[in-house]
Amino acid sequence: MPPIQPVETSLQPPVNGNWYLLSVRSKKRELFLKYLELAITQNNLRELILQVEIPPESVYEDIVLVNLSNFKTAYTYLQKVDCFQGIERKPLQLEQVSRMLAAKQK
Repeated sequence: MPPIQPVETSLQPPVNGNWYLLSVRSKKRELFLKYLELAITQNNLRELILQVEIPPESVYEDIVLVNLSNFKTAYTYLQKVDCFQGIERKPLQLEQVSRMLAAKQK
């Protein structure tokens, strides 16, 4: 009988949040990102707002992608950040996120 092999576990903790499309006021994305980073630091939101990505294409210039562990709780913080416009309530599919960020990886 062959020996039992241990199940491999990844070294990095899994990012199990969902991606959401967040819109900011026109031409204010950079300012929003500064305020968002400040809010994350001041309110210890790293476990709530897991990741923030910026789509590189100009068509997405007022869009930010956020990976959230809890939509409702994160929304209460996000709507208080200056230049926040709105957020889609339905999570994005991973393929959509990959497509939006594809140009960034080239």
